[in-house]
Amino acid sequence: MGESKHVRLRVGVIGLGRLWETRHKPSLARLKDRFRITAVYDQVYRRAKIEAAQLDCAACEGLAALVERPDVDVIYLLSPQWFGLHPAHLACAAGKAVYCGLPLAGDQAELESLIQRVDETGIAFMPEFARRCYPATLRLKELLATSLGPPRLVLGHSRLFGFDRYAVPGPTTQISPAPLLIDPGSFLIDWCAFLMQALPTSINGTRCLVLPSEAGANAEPDFESFAATFPDGATAQIAFGRYYRTRWGEATRFLPASGFQVYAERGAAWLEMPERIQWWDSSGTHEERLPLEPTIGDVLNDQFHRLVHKGQSLAPTIHDALEIARLVQNLKRSQEQGPSIRQAPTSA
Repeated sequence: MGESKHVRLRVGVIGLGRLWETRHKPSLARLKDRFRITAVYDQVYRRAKIEAAQLDCAACEGLAALVERPDVDVIYLLSPQWFGLHPAHLACAAGKAVYCGLPLAGDQAELESLIQRVDETGIAFMPEFARRCYPATLRLKELLATSLGPPRLVLGHSRLFGFDRYAVPGPTTQISPAPLLIDPGSFLIDWCAFLMQALPTSINGTRCLVLPSEAGANAEPDFESFAATFPDGATAQIAFGRYYRTRWGEATRFLPASGFQVYAERGAAWLEMPERIQWWDSSGTHEERLPLEPTIGDVLNDQFHRLVHKGQSLAPTIHDALEIARLVQNLKRSQEQGPSIRQAPTSA
């Protein structure tokens, strides 16, 4: 199938929610010359029926019923509901491309099983690593390739307040209460590798439970960090945590802003995701607040359209997702088993 922006893909959407409402629904409407929504499915069928009525498309009661429809060319898997990655396996069997907005680093064995099916069937599969497409990221990549030179050190902090990772203006919250190591941890590891243009050669980290008195026996950490070293010796040190507005009250207003410092061979930059960047080079200080047009959704959907039609695409692959999943497992092992030096108690 040759590349053409005028070839429309008929879309079946699985999993309605905030990611659909804020990113892909408005984007696919704008890109109506390339996409047409023909069917939707949600674990709450009433919600699917309401959405289908608004979009003038079909509401499906089952996953297989949607995937096997002859008027569905591609599957958008957007919300982590009861079905997990099962729809992607169904799409492989039906020979239909998949856009996957679910975090993929949580179960490496399941991901490897899916990769085998994707490779066997040859379908196009695009995982969503949205931070690669943020305006600040793309501008930084331009600067690193020109005035700033190769990156050598990335220092960053990402703050979460709730459970809606795709809220505007940036990655301050989650799509669901996933472990921090999966979301945003896996996405931040990918973002660092994207900047460095290489996977880390080593990674280790720390974790902490900030409010242990309120947590249950199996509580997940609410603060994590990792340090990654890259093949040329460059380093990234990133922290990410959940902040408690209710418990901390006014204190949250005075905490440092989330952001990322990038030190390169000929200058430095500061990013506030998704659209603000400041940088310093030999000519002085610069600052830009970049337009969010095209939107992040538009950039991602354009990449997917090109991928499906075998055009030139910068889309990540499912094998990229596997590399990140392996790094997450290495990071988890370092947190659980990593070397530590214990100081002997001193005598009084």
